[in-house]
Amino acid sequence: MGTYAANLAGVFRGRTGIAPVYTDAGRFYQATYLTKKMRELLTDVMDVLSGGTGSHVLQLRTPFGGGKTHSLVALLHLVRDRAASIAACPDLKDIADPGEVQIAVLSGEELDPLSPMSATGVETHTLWGELAAQLGRYELVEQHDLTGSAPGGDVLRQVIGDGPTLILLDEVLIYVEKAMALQRAESTAGRQAMLFVQALTEAISAQPRAAMVYSLQASVGEAVGAEGLLSDLDKLVARVDAKREPVSGDEVLRVVQRRLFAELGDEAIHREVARSYSDVLRKQLLATAETGDARREAEEAADSLEKRVLAAYPLHPDLLDLMYHRWGSLPSYQRTRGALQFLAAVVHALWQSGAKSPLIGPGDIDFTDEASRGAFFSQVGERERYTSVLSSDVTSEGAGCTTVDRTLGADSPTIAQLRVGTRVATAIMLYSFGAREGEDRGVLESDLVRSVLVPGLTRNIVISALHDLREEELYLHYTGRRYRFEATPNLTKLVRDEASKLNSNEVLTEVRAELDKQLQGNKGVALWPETPGGIADERPLFTVAYLHPDWSEDRDPQEKFIEQAGKGSPRRYRNGLALVLPDKAQFDLARHAIRLRLAAKSLLDQHRKYNFSAEQIEELQEKAANARRDGSAAIGAAYSTVTIPTRSRSGDAPYVLEPSDLRTMLAAGRALHERVVEALSQRVFSSVTTAKLVALAGLGPDRKAVTCADLVDWFYSYYEFTKLWDKKVIASAIANAVKTSELGYAVGLVREEEEIVPRDARQVRFGERLTADEIDLSDDAAILWHDYARECLQATVEPAPNAPQSEAPAAPQPTPPSLAPRPQGGTSAGGAPAAPAPNDSVRVADIEAVLDRSGLFNLRRALSWLSDQPGQARIEIKIHAEGEFDRVSFRNGLVEPLEEATEVLDVDTQ
Repeated sequence: MGTYAANLAGVFRGRTGIAPVYTDAGRFYQATYLTKKMRELLTDVMDVLSGGTGSHVLQLRTPFGGGKTHSLVALLHLVRDRAASIAACPDLKDIADPGEVQIAVLSGEELDPLSPMSATGVETHTLWGELAAQLGRYELVEQHDLTGSAPGGDVLRQVIGDGPTLILLDEVLIYVEKAMALQRAESTAGRQAMLFVQALTEAISAQPRAAMVYSLQASVGEAVGAEGLLSDLDKLVARVDAKREPVSGDEVLRVVQRRLFAELGDEAIHREVARSYSDVLRKQLLATAETGDARREAEEAADSLEKRVLAAYPLHPDLLDLMYHRWGSLPSYQRTRGALQFLAAVVHALWQSGAKSPLIGPGDIDFTDEASRGAFFSQVGERERYTSVLSSDVTSEGAGCTTVDRTLGADSPTIAQLRVGTRVATAIMLYSFGAREGEDRGVLESDLVRSVLVPGLTRNIVISALHDLREEELYLHYTGRRYRFEATPNLTKLVRDEASKLNSNEVLTEVRAELDKQLQGNKGVALWPETPGGIADERPLFTVAYLHPDWSEDRDPQEKFIEQAGKGSPRRYRNGLALVLPDKAQFDLARHAIRLRLAAKSLLDQHRKYNFSAEQIEELQEKAANARRDGSAAIGAAYSTVTIPTRSRSGDAPYVLEPSDLRTMLAAGRALHERVVEALSQRVFSSVTTAKLVALAGLGPDRKAVTCADLVDWFYSYYEFTKLWDKKVIASAIANAVKTSELGYAVGLVREEEEIVPRDARQVRFGERLTADEIDLSDDAAILWHDYARECLQATVEPAPNAPQSEAPAAPQPTPPSLAPRPQGGTSAGGAPAAPAPNDSVRVADIEAVLDRSGLFNLRRALSWLSDQPGQARIEIKIHAEGEFDRVSFRNGLVEPLEEATEVLDVDTQ
C-alpha cells in the first residue's frame, strides 16, 4: 500500500525505504500519467521561476489521495533532475527551464512543533527556522526560531533571496493544527505558524523568480473539524485560477492504468473485448425496448460502452465510475491514491489466483483475498460494522450467494464458472457505499445488471440471481428500488430462517384453522376426512366434503368416499354428497404464507433478543399482515374442483362423477363455500316441484302411502332422485302438494299387512294450507295418493250403513275447504267477498303465448300462481332460443331441469 502513498519529505531528503518509483526522477515520470491540470501546474511554476508572469502562490485543493503530494513530487523532480524527467516524459520538453533553483520542502506530516528538527545539520524548532536552514540562511531567523515568534516579510524576503526559489508545503493544515496546542507567550505555535505562512505568501509574491505551492484538503469534513484553519489557509490565495486540482474526471482511470500496468497488451484484443461487452449490452437493452426511441437509446448506450471500455481497459468503466462518483463522497476515500491502493490489491489477487475475465468489473473483485478486503474497507470505512456482513453474505462457505451459485449453475458449466450469485453480491457490496449527488445509497437493478454483464451471461440470469439473493442473504436490503447491504439484518432473510424452524404439522394446523374459519357457519361441511368414516352418513343434509391438502386420487380414490361409510360398511346417503378436491399448488402457497406469518409473529415476540428498531418492528408487523392476507387468499383458492355423483345414463355403472371447475368462477369478494354452492347449483336444489315429488314418490293404486322417512331416505340414497340441500325442501314440497290436493298427508300410522294406514283418518290433511314446519318427516308420518286421501276423508263425513246411533250426536267434523260446497254469490256473513259461484269459475283454460327474454319474469309469476291453485294442469312448452350458449351449461341449466320435471319430447340444437 505504501507504493501508492507518496512522501514528499522522504523524496526530498533521499530517505531510504522510499519506493524507487518516487525517488528516481526517470522512474517517477515513467509511472506518471501527466494530466492536463498537472501539466498546467508544471508549466506555470516553471514560467514564474524563469521570471515570467503568473501566480507565484498556488494552492492544490483536492480530496485525500487526489494527487496533491504526487504533483509536488513532480515539481521537485523536474527542478532537480530536468534531463531524467524529460527523457521519461517527452511532453515536458517544451516547459521553461529556470536553470538552477533553490528548493525548500515543508511537510506537515514530517515536522513536529514539539520536537526540534535537525535533518539539515541545524537544529530548528519552527517552520521558518526549517525553511531558512534548508535555504542556508538560518542566521537570519535564529532568534525568531528560538523564541517561536514568526518573522516579518522583510526578513523572509532576505531568506528567500533573489534567485529562482521553489517552496513546497505539503499538508500544512496538519502541522498548524498540532501547533495550536503549544503555547507561545500570549499566542500559540499554531497561530504563529499561520502568521508565518501568510507573511511567506506575501514575500514570495514580491520576489520575481520565487514560487510557492501548498496543498489543502478539499472539504471541511476532510479537515477533521479544523474548519477555521482550513478557511484561513484557503484565503491565502484570492484568485480562483491559483487553485488547482491535479486530477479530475476520467483522468483517474488513466492514472490507474499507468501506475498498475507496465503495458496493456494487444490493442486488437482491447477492441474485441470492447465490442463483445457492447454487443452483450445492446442485445439485453434491445430485448426490452418497445419503442423506436428506446431502441435508439439502446444503440447509443452500447456504442458508448464500447468506447469507454477501450479507454478504461482492462478495467470496467462502471468500476471506476462507482469509485469516483460514489466513493468520492465518502470522507474516508482517498480519490486517486485510494483507487490505486484498492485496485492494486484487486489486480494482484486476481493475477495470483489465475482468474480469467475479459475485464475487471464490480463483480470480479475477490473479497476472499485479505489484501483486497482490507484495501476496500480502508477506502469506504465501516470496517467494524461491515466485516461480519461481508463474511456472512459474500465470503463464507455458507453465504447465501454460494447457494445461488450452485442453484443457477446446476445445469450449465458456463454459468457455474461465472458464479453469478457471488458476482452480483460482490457488485452490490461495492455499490453499498457512497452515492451520487441527490441519490440514495445502493444500486438500481438496471445499473447493476449492466455492471455485471459479461459475454455468456444474460440479463434474465442476473435478475434470477437478484431475486434468489433477496431470499438467501441476511444483510441484503431492497429499499426504494435499490439494492444495498446494511449492517442490520435483512428481515426477509430472518423471517425465512425463522420459518424454516417450523415443522409441517404446525403449519398445517394453522392452515386448517384458517380454512375452518372461512367455512364457519355453513351446514353440511366435512373438513379433511382422513377416511370415508370421517363423512357422516344417514344425515338428511347434503354434505360437502373438503378433502385433505395431501389427498391423492391414487391413494384414496373418490369412489371410496362415495361408496363407503367406514369400517367396510356401504354408504347409504350417496345422493347427498359432493367432494371438493384440493389444488396442491395453491395449498403450497397457503402453507408458505402462513409459515411466514408465524415466523414474523415469532420474531416480534423476540424483538428484545434481536434489538429491533421501531422501523423493523413496523416492517415485521407489515410482513405478518401481508402474509395473513396472502394466506387467506391462497386458502380461498385452494380447491380447484368439486365433483358430485350423478346417475349414469350408459348403464355401465350406477353413477358417474361429474366435475365442476371452481377456477373458472368469479372469485372476487366471494368466499370459497359460496363458489362451491354456486358450482353445485345446477345439481343440488333448495326446492322441488310438487309434480316432481309426486312422480318420484310413485304413489298410485299399488302404493297408496309412503312414509316421510322413506321418502327422505330415497332422496338422499338414489341418484334418480333430485339432490337436495336440506330435508326441509321435502317438507316444503309436501306442504305445497297437500295444498294443491296432489298428495295427502297423515301423521300417526299403522301397518296393516303390507299397507300403511293412517291410525286416525281424521288426521289426514288434504287440500289444506300447511307450512313446512308442520310436516313431520319421521316414519310415523306419510304422504298419501290423492285418491286414497279422498277416501280417508270421505269416510270421516259419511257414517257407515246401519251404524248405531249414539244418544248424543257427535260433534261435526270440519270439511276440508276444497270439498266444501261453494256459496252462489254475495258475501259471507263476516262481510268478506264470497268465493265465486260455479258459473263465475274458469273450468278449462288453453293459453298460447309467445314471449321474448323480457317476458320470462312474468311467465314465472304466472306459473307460480298456477302451481298454487287446486286442480290439474298440463303444460306444453316449446322453446326457441338463439345465441352463443356453452353446450355443457346449456345442458345443465336448461334441458336437465326440464327432464327432471317431466318428459322432454325432443331437443334439437345446432
